[in-house]
Amino acid sequence: MSVASPSPSAGADPDASDEPSEAIPGLAGRRFLIISAPFGSYSRKLACVLRANGAVVRRMIFNAGDLLDWGSRDAVKFRRGGDAWPHALAGLAETYTDLVLFGEAGVYNQTVIEQAERLKASVWVIENGYFRPHWVTMERNGVNARSTLPRSADGYPAPAPREPPFQEAGTILPHHVWNLARYHTVQVAGRVLFPRYVRPYTRHALVQAGGHAWRYLKLRLASPLATDTDVIAGRGPFFITCLQREGDTTLLRYSDYVTNTAFLEHVVADFATHAPPQARLVVKNHPLDPGLVNYQAVVRRLARRHALEGRVDFIDGGNLAALCRASLGMVVNNSTAALSAVGFGTPVKVLGQAFFDFEGLTDQQPLSRFWTAPQTPDHDLYVRFREHVLHRTQINGSYHNPAMQDVTARRMAMAFAGGWDRAQVQ
Repeated sequence: MSVASPSPSAGADPDASDEPSEAIPGLAGRRFLIISAPFGSYSRKLACVLRANGAVVRRMIFNAGDLLDWGSRDAVKFRRGGDAWPHALAGLAETYTDLVLFGEAGVYNQTVIEQAERLKASVWVIENGYFRPHWVTMERNGVNARSTLPRSADGYPAPAPREPPFQEAGTILPHHVWNLARYHTVQVAGRVLFPRYVRPYTRHALVQAGGHAWRYLKLRLASPLATDTDVIAGRGPFFITCLQREGDTTLLRYSDYVTNTAFLEHVVADFATHAPPQARLVVKNHPLDPGLVNYQAVVRRLARRHALEGRVDFIDGGNLAALCRASLGMVVNNSTAALSAVGFGTPVKVLGQAFFDFEGLTDQQPLSRFWTAPQTPDHDLYVRFREHVLHRTQINGSYHNPAMQDVTARRMAMAFAGGWDRAQVQ
């Protein structure tokens, strides 16, 4: 492990904004180590804001993709094997006041999560928003199933705080696909520099990069009628099930169904046995799926096996809000798409561990009864839940849209400093 020293001209930060900003109290003297970050330049934007307010910021570099996104300034390069990381982390946590990581995937992030309560440094986990696309998530010590948010209606009392104002996050997907593809391509090409890097993926990085690019192109060229809600609803009443991104931590660690295929096998079989004969099932792909599994073929195979031809469809894309409003109910395997559905009053059944799976929000019946008597969520509870969660864990912004990165970084820095309410409105 080595630390690259800043160059003499480091004062001229290429990511610095020309706009003067009010100082953020509470950051001076703190030492931040970014363990992992969203693909692209966001970590540099965040570091710029923190440094401008008196903090020291460095980033762990585990592979050439990290180096591409961050650069060599204040880089802490880790070239040892994964088994050496826990000991190295314990030492680093003595040196820094704050550790920042993006998500929970992979051995490096998981080690931080598992040691979080024993480390002297504060651990901050950032993630994609629970309420997308205009929000991102930031919590202490874990997100999703590890979130410290309450697991019952009692934890979201009235009166709830008012929903904070927000800016639209803008277009995200093309920027994300580009950042992801370049990161994985450079990571593989630079493998010789980091030969002991432990990948967090179940599939080769270049295959994923190519899959994302090809799927994005196909979606751009696809006919909108294939995912049009009116067309889908015209075939008859339907339930919708939303897939998770293959290999996601919420599947691997927080569900009995660690692949989408296993999840679908269970859902389709239960639907065939217990759903009303006039009901249909629509399977919606995850928007960030890399396109490496032919889920359309999987769905067709399962439909044939259970004599459901004509009653089960697979769609890649579509308007989630419109589909929620038109459907009889939604089944998910931890996916936060459930929160959109609950917001529209759509009954939701969760299979897995999710912080939002409790009485009043989601259906607590067995799946077999959900098909025939889906329970509508409590709207007042949902409003309280949403507003509490927004104020406690969500920051208005985007990691990927260049037009939103600077303001997102500033709002996140305010939250680090303890000014969470200010972070919501500045």
